[in-house]
Amino acid sequence: MKYPTIALIAASLCLATAARADDVACTSGTAGQDMSIDKAIEKAEALGYAVKKAKRSKGCWEVEGFDRNGAEIEIRIDPSSGEVVKPGNWRAGKSAG
Repeated sequence: MKYPTIALIAASLCLATAARADDVACTSGTAGQDMSIDKAIEKAEALGYAVKKAKRSKGCWEVEGFDRNGAEIEIRIDPSSGEVVKPGNWRAGKSAG
């Protein structure tokens, strides 16, 4: 009976770690220094993404859209540095087939 309990605890810890790894927060520069939503969209388009939607989330610009292959993507862009803080494929869409 101890083994199922240990397995349950281990599984819970793995899920908690995965959830924390997905939680990305961005830094914010001084007032008026953060990149605008238009600049965030331009940055995503320059990376080759077709932007469907962009919004501010957890201090980041969260950009949703499609990559060159038509796969659904979501990236986060740090508004003060302009850097992508999460890879473009972190939430891949449904694969065809």
